[in-house]
Amino acid sequence: MKNIRQEIDAQKKIVSGLREEIFGVDKTESSEYIKRFTREFSRYRKTCNLDDVLGSALNSDIIYFGDYHPLKASQEWAVFLLKSLLAGGAKVVLALEMLYEYQQESLDRWMKGSYGEEEFLRIIDYESEWGFDWENFRPFFMDMKEPLVPVFGIDYEPRDHLKFIGRRDRMMARKIASIRRFFPGYKILVVIGESHLAGSHLPREVEQVCAPGLRTTTIVQNIDRLYWKLMLRSMEDIPAVSVGRGRFCIFNASPVIKYQSYRAMLDLWSDKSVSESALSSLEEMVENILSLLTGSDTGFEVTGREEVGQSIDDVFPEVHRRSTYSSFACLLRSRQVTEEGILATSANLRVRGLEYFPGLNIFLMVRFDQTCAAREAARFVLYAMRDEVGRRNRKERREDDRFYAYVFEEGLSWVGGLLVNPLITSVPDDDLQGCIDARGAVTRPVDGFSIIETRRLAAYLKYHFKREKGVSLRVTKKLREIFRLDIRERLLIIRVLGRILGSNLYNAYHEGRISREELAGLFRTDFCEPGSGSRLYLEYIKRLSSG
Repeated sequence: MKNIRQEIDAQKKIVSGLREEIFGVDKTESSEYIKRFTREFSRYRKTCNLDDVLGSALNSDIIYFGDYHPLKASQEWAVFLLKSLLAGGAKVVLALEMLYEYQQESLDRWMKGSYGEEEFLRIIDYESEWGFDWENFRPFFMDMKEPLVPVFGIDYEPRDHLKFIGRRDRMMARKIASIRRFFPGYKILVVIGESHLAGSHLPREVEQVCAPGLRTTTIVQNIDRLYWKLMLRSMEDIPAVSVGRGRFCIFNASPVIKYQSYRAMLDLWSDKSVSESALSSLEEMVENILSLLTGSDTGFEVTGREEVGQSIDDVFPEVHRRSTYSSFACLLRSRQVTEEGILATSANLRVRGLEYFPGLNIFLMVRFDQTCAAREAARFVLYAMRDEVGRRNRKERREDDRFYAYVFEEGLSWVGGLLVNPLITSVPDDDLQGCIDARGAVTRPVDGFSIIETRRLAAYLKYHFKREKGVSLRVTKKLREIFRLDIRERLLIIRVLGRILGSNLYNAYHEGRISREELAGLFRTDFCEPGSGSRLYLEYIKRLSSG
């Protein structure tokens, strides 16, 4: 319980700073309209699973989905919901707040192929009228063509002031009622900002203009107060809660991630560069992780290559952004990085979009994903706590120790990612283990590898698991083959072992089986003592599996 409270306190501190930064710009938080929504979704009746949420949606005429516009996971969940309704045999109309009702003709012409995507965005003045990342909203249209899902814009002007939001609710309600008349037997999925979904807002307006007996489901996401309550009870992995009859809150991002996405959007709207916005998020993540590991909010000192103590702020990495992986290869070659190092960095960037490079003490970024960023922030913390920031010459380690040092590095980066966003539950698409079914058969190739190569690597992974169960990692011929795999192949094995180790370490910390001090000690371990890597790995595999 102590570890959980420390984790909550650290996250709340970051969230408090983010909210102050955001709502110093956006004053809507104090409006009565927003307060009504906040009050209605401040407590839950019971926990539930996603089948409960989807079951309610399938039995409804109208499904309201509360979109958190800056958060990519929000739009992904809305698309998942729509596809689940279709898979359940429902006919669905998609009603979107992001488009005005008067833009319908332009939408229809684009969907029919009369003009291209760029022309459509120009005609509707997407950047000015909506402005959120188009790539996150694009699937609402591109994924709706097979099978064809009718898509409607339902919003009305003006958007820019809460003074008119009640009028907008009434106008949107009439549009939804009109869609129901033209599409009898269809379910309507309404994707709209969450504050519209208090019972007395849009849902009541729709009830007043539709026929009696209307069945509805309301789904909102990531309500702070509900998240903290679940986390305090070690239930933050619960996917959803019921707030009332036909009303649910689902969870797909921590409050830190949620508000960072909001702040990042404000940064871009205020002409801050993507790199500057990413740097702000990374600084907060590092502060969050260090606060949890050290139990202190005061400055953390790092001994860098100058062999003098410096504050972590003084050595914080710059963010270097490029549009292609190859341009980073040129940068790294100019800094005398080895070809193996360049290959490893390119492979990691393709997976994560962001990579901390300790030898140069920089973050390399092609794209910014908050979950991956949290893991890279933790990787920087690890090198800072080992006093290895900016050291070009890595410490000498035995072959097996070097392999397990990287496994621990990967594992501890997962721990850091989970400290920032405990809702990371899915196996990454590139994960070798994700290509293996329950029977142990390889079902598909890993991206960038053939099916034959994937099967060979899967056999190595299974062998490693077998050695773990036998509680022996004595260096055999086959283990030595794993240690000497091509760097891209070796990284696939390391990522799986690290992800599993990291998830188990985080769970043990969360349950109080590992103290904060012990976890911090792992971040500081350098694995230079011969045999320390495999010995420590086996020790934790045994401890964590028996917990």
